[in-house]
Amino acid sequence: MKTVNYKTKNHFSVLSGLPLQRFQRLTNCPMKPVYTQEQFAADLTGEQTGKASQPLLPVPEDVWMIQPGDVVYSQSSQTASPASLESGGCVISQNYLILRPESVLDPGYLVYLLNEDSGIRKQLVSRLQGSQLQRVTVKDLENLQLPSLPKMEVQKAIGQVYLSQKRLTFLREKSIQNREKLVIASLKGIGNEQ
Repeated sequence: MKTVNYKTKNHFSVLSGLPLQRFQRLTNCPMKPVYTQEQFAADLTGEQTGKASQPLLPVPEDVWMIQPGDVVYSQSSQTASPASLESGGCVISQNYLILRPESVLDPGYLVYLLNEDSGIRKQLVSRLQGSQLQRVTVKDLENLQLPSLPKMEVQKAIGQVYLSQKRLTFLREKSIQNREKLVIASLKGIGNEQ
């Protein structure tokens, strides 16, 4: 199976997702978990998800999979997420692109740049294609102009703080939702005692 693999001057390579429906009828291939939007969101927030809920698909051995340290770019949400250990070994659909940073670029810092840097966001928005479903292409990421990279320890610090903040925001929102559910459940019991 031939995959598209581009090398950029930005210290990462880009791998395009696959049309997974092509593999549904294969019979003599190992079953591999499919990367989902839920996994993407969990990777960005640090939430733990079980692979038990992920769909499985028969995939040939020569198809590449997500590796920990990869950055996944969602074409539907136009955001990036770091690939967790749980995501390792998953195959992705054409709704995602994989960015494999070289050793001079921290994955967390790359996620921060793609999601938050105004210069990067402007470049990506100006390149969106499609009238109904707008997508960033492999070529768009290939031609992306990253700012000059700070030292690795600075990149790591920025990436860790950014991802920790994403996790904290997620936990706060989840706590608010849980409190609301508790209050509503408590209210349902009031006035019904007779």
